[in-house]
Amino acid sequence: MDNAMAVNGPYPATPTVRYCDIGDHRLSPGQPWYLVTSPSRDGRQNKAATCATHLPDPDDAGQGRLYRVGDLFDPGRTSWPQGPHLWLDTDGDTRLAIFLTEPSRREISAIESGIARFAWTEQNVNGFLLFKYGDSPWNDAPFNPQRLSEPFDGRPVPRGTHSRTFTFLVHADTGRIAAMRMFTWPAYFLNHVVDSVHRLATRPYHEAQAHAAQQDFYRRYPDGPSLYRLVRTLPPHATCTGGQREDRPH
Repeated sequence: MDNAMAVNGPYPATPTVRYCDIGDHRLSPGQPWYLVTSPSRDGRQNKAATCATHLPDPDDAGQGRLYRVGDLFDPGRTSWPQGPHLWLDTDGDTRLAIFLTEPSRREISAIESGIARFAWTEQNVNGFLLFKYGDSPWNDAPFNPQRLSEPFDGRPVPRGTHSRTFTFLVHADTGRIAAMRMFTWPAYFLNHVVDSVHRLATRPYHEAQAHAAQQDFYRRYPDGPSLYRLVRTLPPHATCTGGQREDRPH
């Protein structure tokens, strides 16, 4: 996911955005604009306004991807099962996609502008990323490294650094992106997740057992309030706020 870029918009003309940074020219009166975000690994987000003419080409994303609201999340798929899906990429980046049929305006706004909270819990042979955006309820995405086609080879990152987490809200019935946002995770939290996943990878694995354990988790934590109560029991290093600058638990 190196050099992944995100493009949001178009946005209506506004007096506060008057210049196309990429094309190096003034926007015409009434001209809509786009916001291009190219995240760096130091936790900062490089942002630029642009007109439609100077939108980045997908090839400009280098080895990564150019994601745009309205485009397909995966060029090879036009439908997905409903629910969250988690990818822990080998370069340390994380992708969380939430697939919903007809996501509401409130759900879209929560992703686009809500405060993001994350937590990780290891339950039996499965791991779960717990998350919430804005005023949305706590939710979860299961993850088991033994279901991967290749061995998990994630590595801890140096303390004081940050990793990138991309969140996507995707129309499950069309595969098109409804909203997206990039956050950073502090090193202490990513390293906690990586250590947990490596432990899970060493445990004896049977698909039936993993499925039963996952269903047991959902029986014990069936909704947002019960997941919130679980989060309250976790140690501080198992939680973080998206984009927090300090590499220490709150």
